[in-house]
Order: sequence, then C-alpha cells, then structure tokens
Amino acid sequence: MKHSDFRTDCITEAVKTYFRCVMLSHRWDVTEPLLNDIQDRVVYKMKELVVSRSCSHSAKLLVMREYHWAWVDTCCIDQKNNVELQKSLNSMFAWYRDSALTVVYLADVPPSSISGGLAKSAWNTRGWSVPEFLAPKVIRFYHQDWSLYLDDHSQNYKESVKIMDELEDATGINARTLVAFQQGMRDAREKL
Repeated sequence: MKHSDFRTDCITEAVKTYFRCVMLSHRWDVTEPLLNDIQDRVVYKMKELVVSRSCSHSAKLLVMREYHWAWVDTCCIDQKNNVELQKSLNSMFAWYRDSALTVVYLADVPPSSISGGLAKSAWNTRGWSVPEFLAPKVIRFYHQDWSLYLDDHSQNYKESVKIMDELEDATGINARTLVAFQQGMRDAREKL
C-alpha cells in the first residue's frame, strides 16, 4: 500500500463514520414537528412542547450512541414543496437501505410488553412500515419509554430469530425475505 492510499483510506473511513445517518421510523402523532419547526435548531436541546417526545428522545439516544445525523420524514422533507416531496418519496427506500441504523419507536408498546407487542403495534398498520423495515440493513425497536423491545440487546434485530418470527406472523412475509429483501429482487411479489 502506498502512503497516499493510506491517507485516502483514513479520510474515507473518517467521513463514513462521521456522516453515518440514522433513520427514525414511527407512527406520527398530532404534535409531530415539521421542517420549519426545527430548521436550524438543535433538536435534543428543544423543549418537548416544540418537538414530539419521539424526536426529542431519539436525538438524545443518537448522541449517546455517537451518531451525528438523523433523518425523520416530517422534519426533513418540506411537505409544502410538491417536487421535493415526490423526490423524497421516490428516494426513501434507498435512504433507509443506506442508513447506518433504523430506529423504530413503538409509542403504543409499553415497556412491560411481552413478545407480540410489536405485531399489535399501530406502527404495523401504516403502509410505510413495510419499506421502512425491509430496506435497512440494521434495525432496532424501542418501547414507548425508549427501552429496547423485549430487552433484546443485539445490535441488529434482523438477526433476532424471536423478533423476525414475530414479524413473520404479523405480516405473513417469510422471515428470510424480511431480512434479505432488496429492491428490484426477482419475484418480489411472490416473496412478499
């Protein structure tokens, strides 16, 4: 390896680490902040009256896990701009796929819930939940108090047989497909 290659590799790795992005998937509530509510502000320092609990707590969680960037659809898309909205909708699968982590906040699943809470969550009733779950390579679920779902401390819930079996039962989609799905894969309709 040449000296210049070594420097390039170090820079590339530093940029990848610093700019890795976390996606937040959740069921919207009535107080959901929009882009203009948070633009040019530090979310984890804002009062919860301005931002929803899900955004405020997720920002604190991300800082603790040493992520610098997060993406939340309502906060990151100018919904008044139809062109931007359409481009964003068309790009979301790739954004979730390229994220370092997708955090799913289950606002209606209490911390004491046992297996099955994820399947019964209102999050599973949203049409967007399927691509928000299929696309990411790494995903974790959190109860309404931001504790880990089923107290599962694995780094990626797509590797948790218990959670994948629960999602398979809830969605009717084979667990292997839930884990390995890729946009444009052959026979996608059959697999789903």
